[in-house]
Formats: sequence, structure tokens, C-alpha cells
Amino acid sequence: MLRTVFLYIALHIIQTAAWQVPADYAITPSPDGRFLQQSNGAPFFWQADTAWLLFHRLNYSEAETYLSDRARKGFTVVLAVGFTQEGIASPNCNGDLTFIDEDVTRPNEAYWAYIDSIVSLAWSKGIRICMVPAWGKFVHGSDNSASVLNATTAPTFGKFIGQRYPYLPKTLVADTNPYWQNKTAVKADYSRGGVPPTYEVIDWSPVYDALAEGIVAGERQALSASSSPSADDWWPLMTIHPTNQWFTGGPIALAHAFLGNRSWLTLDSSQSGHADYAPNPPIPWWNCRRGWEPVELMYAAGSQAGGRPRPVIDNEAHYEHRYNNGNHNASYWNASDVRIGSWQAVFSGAAGLTYGANAVQQMAIPGLFQSDGSGPGDNWATDLVLPGSSQMQWIQKVVMDRGASSYFRRVPAQDLLVGDVGADDARVTATRDRDGGWILVYTPTGKSFQVDTRSLKSCAVQASWYDPLRGVYSRFDYTQCEQSLVRSFMPPTAGDHVDWVLVLEVLD
Repeated sequence: MLRTVFLYIALHIIQTAAWQVPADYAITPSPDGRFLQQSNGAPFFWQADTAWLLFHRLNYSEAETYLSDRARKGFTVVLAVGFTQEGIASPNCNGDLTFIDEDVTRPNEAYWAYIDSIVSLAWSKGIRICMVPAWGKFVHGSDNSASVLNATTAPTFGKFIGQRYPYLPKTLVADTNPYWQNKTAVKADYSRGGVPPTYEVIDWSPVYDALAEGIVAGERQALSASSSPSADDWWPLMTIHPTNQWFTGGPIALAHAFLGNRSWLTLDSSQSGHADYAPNPPIPWWNCRRGWEPVELMYAAGSQAGGRPRPVIDNEAHYEHRYNNGNHNASYWNASDVRIGSWQAVFSGAAGLTYGANAVQQMAIPGLFQSDGSGPGDNWATDLVLPGSSQMQWIQKVVMDRGASSYFRRVPAQDLLVGDVGADDARVTATRDRDGGWILVYTPTGKSFQVDTRSLKSCAVQASWYDPLRGVYSRFDYTQCEQSLVRSFMPPTAGDHVDWVLVLEVLD
């Protein structure tokens, strides 16, 4: 009780008015649509952490501890939910409900003022919040039943979010898809066996559109009030957060597969998820050991006739210290698992990565907010220091180290690999500078691999092995033009890991 009272008083001292989001908060797609950039055109690498319940469960002091840790580790984005999965009748840590009288068109100022204070705090540490306006179940549930966000209420709520939080990236209606059957019935009928019935399909995309259009209108109104000359042409960075599953006969679980013709969909995303087996047969699913697969499909969609290039993100890969499919009888994903998947996704064309630690994503606090049992960790502060969170920054570093102009020339380069590249999370993955300045190859296995190096524009090449646990380069002797240009490489031997990054970089 003392915790709540103290924080309620502290909040009203700290936060007396809605924080005004500065224009340089904005991140947008690059001109070619493949990358993200800041308002001044500088590269932006999406190194996101998952903290869905940050606003709801942590007090201000705890939020400062959390955000300071993530800032030290190079995180640039934090995913957090406004109207959370806790429910419309659940108060935040200060005792404030999200809405007045459970009416989604009447936001409770105290609740959202506290969110303002955390968004401002994150920005002071160099972190942007990717706002999830509402969890997906508030559009519809797994049984395909409607909820409080609908075509009537979503525009009003969306406009509120847009006006109050312009420039923040937005991820709509998390953990569901617009095209939906009764998942509860599909699972039950499959378990019983026999011929399954025909299920009703509802396309909930009109609600998604209403929410998105409300956000766009609200942001443009906020920009107009600040006399921004680009208000009428402004599109926020916005996507949806699909599940890792979809229904046979419908679009696969990728944002563009559902909503690819929408102007408001400016970021493509997937959820490769947390299971390496089909968790709900016969519903199709992404295998989390192949997180590079949806990334490749999203990237390719932007190159197809009629396709629109968008930056792509795997927005929910397997969380560190989460059990396989959340099953306590299975092993949990460790730092190596999440590290490998993130490297493979980025080298396959992603504009960054999204990390998650299982107790952190739910902000579990024993005795106050219990862990959901999906992993062994039962306290967010314990999972805050899991080793995988420190290792994500080295992916950002190796990409940024190539220079700002080269940053926007990075392309997937699996065609440079010769022979067997491995499967699933044993797959060797390559990327390169399309102008021939460098080649990067990530190997998760420690085994030798072959690279066709003919894309390099010069014989003067510096070769290094890059350590994905420490972000350190180790040069080795290499002569590009004296031997065959299809070269074999054997990674170093290290006691604590077998994965390495080969760096071949043309000297100026």
C-alpha cells in the first residue's frame, strides 16, 4: 500500500501536464523502404526490448532501473502496451484504471499521464517507446467474439493515441490477426478427431483500419497544432503484431499478407514465436528455429511486382528463459538460442531485432504480479540481467561499424554461400554491401563454410573474425586475389561459444 501511495504522490509532482513529444523522436522508412532512419536522415537500427506491461506494473523508480539497464546495453526501442492484456478493470501500479467507467472513448487522465512520464524518461535515456495502443483481445478473442474496440469506438481511441503520442512508432492490436476463426473450437475438434466442420471466418481488418486511421488523424492534428509543414503528408511508423499462427486458407501471419495495400502500414512484421513444434495442430505456424524464414518472405514481398518495400522486423522471437511453447515440461530458450535467431534475421534483411526476456516482458513481481509460469524466472529484475540482453548490442555494432552511407546499402546475400549452408538455427547466413565494399557471414556452428567473394570490388581486403558475445574484431591474414575467389573459412575455437561473424572489408 505504501508503494502505491508514495508513487501516486510522486507522479503528480513529476507529471503535471502531458509530455510534448519532440519532432526528432520520429523514425521513418528510408527512401528505398528497406531501412529505418531518424528525422535528420541518420541510420536507425531497431534494437528493441519487449516490456509489454512496463506502464502497468512498474513504478517510476523501477522503470528508471529497467530503462537505465536497457540504455547501457544499446537498446533503441522498448515495446510497451497502453491498454494492456491485464484487462479493462485492472488498475496500474498507482491504482489508476485505463478508462473512466470502462469506456474506451473516455481515457483516464491519471493513467495516461503516468505513461507520459515513462515515455519521457525513456527518451531522456535515448530510448523510443513503440506504443501498442491495445492488446489484440480487445478487438476479438480466440473464440472469435467481439470486444470493446470496434468500428465505432476504435477511431475515437485511435485519435486519442495519435494526438497524445505523435511520432512514437505504433504496433496495433498485439498477438492476433485480422482474419480469424474460432481457434478454441478448431483445437477442440482436432483433438476429438473426425472430419472438422466448416468454421465461421471473420475479417476484423475494418477495426484495425478504424484504429489506424484514427491514429493517423490524431497525429496529423497534433502536428498541425505545432505548425508542422508536413502534417498533411505525415504517416507514422506503424504495423500490426501478428501471432505466430494462422488459419488454413487465409493469409499467412505477416503484416503485409493481411494489410499490404494499406498506406498506414509502413513497417512489416512477423512473430516467429516460441515453439519449434506445431503447438496447436492443424493450425499452420512459424517455427522459432527458423526466424529468418518470415523475414525473408517479408523482404521478398517488397521486391515482387506490385509489392511495396517496407522495413521488416521479427517483432517477437523466442524469449530468453521462456519454455518451449511456454510448456514447463520443456527446456527454456537460452542466450545462444536468441542470439542465433537475431543474427540470422538481421542478415536476412531485417531492419533490426526484437529481444525479450520472459519475466521482463510480463514484468513479473512475486507477491504482487505473479509470473505466468511460462518460464523459470519469476522476477523481472532477475531476468533483466540475462546474458542475451547484453549480446544484442553487438549485432547493432557490426552493422553500424560499416558507416552511415554503407548502412543503407546492406542486402541479404545467401547467394554468396557455396555448398551446404545448414538448416533451421544451424543455418549460415550472409549479407553484403551492394556496392562491393564488404561481406559479413554469420555462422552458428563453428564448422567451415565456403563463400564466393567475387562481389568485393577490390583485392585490398581486410579480414576479421567478429565475436558475437563481446563485439571484438580479430584480424587474420587473408589475400583476396591470389587464390580462387570461392574461399573456405574455418571459425576460431572458443571455449564459451562456436558462433562467429566473418568480416571481409575492402580497404579504402
